[in-house]
Amino acid sequence: MLRRLENCDRHGLDPAYFAARELRDDWDHLCRMSLAEGEPINELLTRLEAGLTKALMVYATGMQFGFVDAHEVMNYLEEETDLQGRKIPLAEGKRKMLALHNIPLKRADASFATELLQRLTREGTDFWSALEPSSAYYRSLQQEWAGLNALGDASWEPIPLIGDTLIREGHSHWIVPRIAHRLQITGELDREADAASFVTLTPELLQAVNRFRVKNLLPEDNSVGTFTLRYLNRPLQYYKDRIRINLERARWQYAEEKGSKYVIANVAAFMLQAVNEETDSVLEMRICCGTRRNKTPLLSSRINYVELNPYWNVPQSIIRREMIPAYRQDSAYFRKNQLRIYDSSGTEVDPHQINWSDYRGGVPFTVKQDNREGNSLGRIIFRFPNNFAVYLHDTPSRWAFMNTNRAVSHGCVRLEKPLDFALFLLEEPDEVLEDRIRAAMDLPPVSEKGKELIAKEEYQELKQYNLKEHIPLFLDYHTVYFSAAGELAYADDPYVYDPPLLKALDELNPINTNEALYGPL
Repeated sequence: MLRRLENCDRHGLDPAYFAARELRDDWDHLCRMSLAEGEPINELLTRLEAGLTKALMVYATGMQFGFVDAHEVMNYLEEETDLQGRKIPLAEGKRKMLALHNIPLKRADASFATELLQRLTREGTDFWSALEPSSAYYRSLQQEWAGLNALGDASWEPIPLIGDTLIREGHSHWIVPRIAHRLQITGELDREADAASFVTLTPELLQAVNRFRVKNLLPEDNSVGTFTLRYLNRPLQYYKDRIRINLERARWQYAEEKGSKYVIANVAAFMLQAVNEETDSVLEMRICCGTRRNKTPLLSSRINYVELNPYWNVPQSIIRREMIPAYRQDSAYFRKNQLRIYDSSGTEVDPHQINWSDYRGGVPFTVKQDNREGNSLGRIIFRFPNNFAVYLHDTPSRWAFMNTNRAVSHGCVRLEKPLDFALFLLEEPDEVLEDRIRAAMDLPPVSEKGKELIAKEEYQELKQYNLKEHIPLFLDYHTVYFSAAGELAYADDPYVYDPPLLKALDELNPINTNEALYGPL
């Protein structure tokens, strides 16, 4: 156990948090029987036994459930505002805070502690391997952490930015040797090469730059400019902090069981993985998420039905904050965007007959966008119960998937491959149902049975499909992404969630062995 505590840095943790040195000293004193003058051996034995027990409990619960409380850190960062952007006051001068992390997580309880001690007496060395996280993602994070630590105190001089200049393959520039030197330090470029010899952007150096880009979720390119240089200038500590933070996130356990078929959307990386463990397959795609102002909530739920060619019922917040100002700029705004306005009785109203300035709070009208072409939800939407009115859906704005920063929505998640995702959700292959989905999306059927059915005059287009098996969905946030190919890549932190978590890790209070008998476990 002492060796585990002393080597907990491989988990991104500080041995001082577990009082590893104090426990080792007590153990050595016991082995040598070198007691302080007047110190009863029972005092040493008691302190060591209680200290080890407390350290074990803290270590075990942290490894199994995380050392930082996600909800405590994440749900007290931002204040909630009303439709006008004003902060919502509560009693006694307090403010209503946004719940940014809504994923229920498993927690330790008394039964966990009891079972832990029982396992320790019967499992021996297997106890430790079962205690620590063992997922492929966690192990990859540990390997990356070890590699970063192996660089020691490595640092690099910032490469001067070059404005709008682009260095293309075969072109020379005085900063090229600096780029080569930077990539040698972190291993994208062969360390045996002479960095000073790179006068031009050679194919070898460009490949190294593109390896770096892939590692940072950037698109590959045939040139180097200021955008890439800003990433190259990030210090080593930036990457070490990212790994520590995501090791902690990987220790959090979902309360909702994933089962063998589930979906995880990584909001930070703007990537989604639909996993089927029974077929050992992963459908991976880019996604677009909410802007920093309209964050995609972190939650867990179950996808229960698919809707084809949905109408968009516009939320009040979007009507107030965006549509009314846009209408004042362009009186044809509603018509151009196929938006219809209805009063409380369901009667359609002409937007020109409404004095929008009368409604500073809620608007007593509903706004609905026509379905099919041009609809903001695209041709298909995937519904799941949640308190935020967010969903996964198609989009007509395909250009957004080419961006590095895909924080562009009002909070919903837009899918790069909506048809593939729909087919993934089906309980089993069904060529006719698959073709009905294609037909509803104005795509040609591919099976003979599907073609025959859809060609019939009495055929009715599919509008909704209820899933017999509701698929677990997790909208989560990891700034180190683990791809379907098993490769780690660093994502940006679009919602700036990393700094408070890093601060919480740095401020963990070490256990006190002298108070182990009396302090809470």
